[in-house]
Amino acid sequence: MRNLLVFILKNSHVFLFVFLEILCFAFIYQSGSYRQWVMNTASKEISGPILQFRAGYREYVHLKKINAQLMDENQRLIHEAYNRTLTFSPLYLSVDSNRMPVFEYIHGNIIENTTHKQSNYIILDKGKNDGIGVDMGVISPLGIVGIVKDVTPNFSIVLSLLHEDFSISAKLKKNEVSGILIWDGKNHSKAILKNISSIETLNVGDTVVTQHSLIFPENYPIGRVSSINKRVKGGYYSLEIQLFEPMDRVNKVWIIKNNYSRELTTLKEKVDDE
Repeated sequence: MRNLLVFILKNSHVFLFVFLEILCFAFIYQSGSYRQWVMNTASKEISGPILQFRAGYREYVHLKKINAQLMDENQRLIHEAYNRTLTFSPLYLSVDSNRMPVFEYIHGNIIENTTHKQSNYIILDKGKNDGIGVDMGVISPLGIVGIVKDVTPNFSIVLSLLHEDFSISAKLKKNEVSGILIWDGKNHSKAILKNISSIETLNVGDTVVTQHSLIFPENYPIGRVSSINKRVKGGYYSLEIQLFEPMDRVNKVWIIKNNYSRELTTLKEKVDDE
């Protein structure tokens, strides 16, 4: 305390000067509207960048929370849009308010993702403890990602769309022309839709979506036709597809649980055996 008093006494002239300066500015500010405007403008020029930085920092701090809220909202919308009906010959199953929905969507995060190999894989931070099982589909907000191939209590490994063994049924949205979607092992942003019987009504830019299956909801987006291979192989054409989801950038996904998968598989096996 004594040292503080000594410091103040030694620098009393400095404190007096600062006090008088503040007093002068106060008198100047109150003496006219023009001066007030000048000083307000100057203060805003100084404080503006500081306030802008503070707002940006707050937005960054809350970005994780905002992303989580957006994922929850997207999950709700996807649940509504791709959970109304399931078509599976010879059974047509409608979802109503009195029964369990066909698909459930479980949020997950990618903790490892390869795109430079021929047999690429993805590891998710969800496993058996979260209700994840083998052969569940994996999608992102933009498109399909892969299929679960193995699970542990806390993690799961996914056969990426960029895997030489990956294949699913897909179709052109506008006319239901179907084929088999595979990866050609070359470009991580493109896939191939093969076994197309006719290209007369197809055009570059046409949207490709999933076909009915037990793994993916029908009509979920995959990509757009980027080129049409007019060379016939075995009587079939092939299409190059530009994927909606950049596979080297995807980080948040949903794992799709089909609540009727076992029942439908059993039914199909009975039909096939007849």
